[in-house]
Amino acid sequence: MDPKLLERYRSSSGAAAYRRKYERSWTRRLSNRRELSIVDRALNRAGAKGRILDCPCGAGRLTPTLLLYADHVTCADISEAMVEEARNAMAPIEQAGRVDFVVAPAAALPFEEDAFDTAVCHRLIHHMAEAGERADVLAEMARVARRRVVLSFSDDSTWKGRSQRRRGVARKRHALLPDALYEEARVHGLEPIGRPMRLNGLFSLVAVAVFAVTGADA
Repeated sequence: MDPKLLERYRSSSGAAAYRRKYERSWTRRLSNRRELSIVDRALNRAGAKGRILDCPCGAGRLTPTLLLYADHVTCADISEAMVEEARNAMAPIEQAGRVDFVVAPAAALPFEEDAFDTAVCHRLIHHMAEAGERADVLAEMARVARRRVVLSFSDDSTWKGRSQRRRGVARKRHALLPDALYEEARVHGLEPIGRPMRLNGLFSLVAVAVFAVTGADA
């Protein structure tokens, strides 16, 4: 992950800006609604229930959607500033005992095996150009999830992805073909369920994939 991006993400000003990111314009608000919709569909496909991990949780953007399926959500993030933003946004839910917060990296989570029914890892993998970085995260998600993993990535098979490749566009995010991601995931006992769900293949690379943990109950 780009050290400069990580430094900004971990700063108080960066966390505050990230919280406002999806509210700045009608196009961002529309994109956010569509993104939450595909996360909702992915959770439905996963049959998510019980305890769910949201990592990285950022400023807590996904957590309300996760709570539609979960009895309890654990929000984890490497950035203490992000966790604080999420905690402030969800203070009433925390007081109700339905959410808790942990500062921890996705590649080294302080949880026991099978601690969660479902682990959700959104908007992280596309920052990782190295397969080894992705492997560490995939391994941790598979370790702490009892049944399912929901993972977003930049889908290089979309129209936008193919167009960028043809034109040699320099990308800020690392894109993967779905089959390449599946191959990496299978190494860690994650089997894809269906094809990825795309935000908008014409204008966006964002996609969400659902995986079954090998040996898990249906």
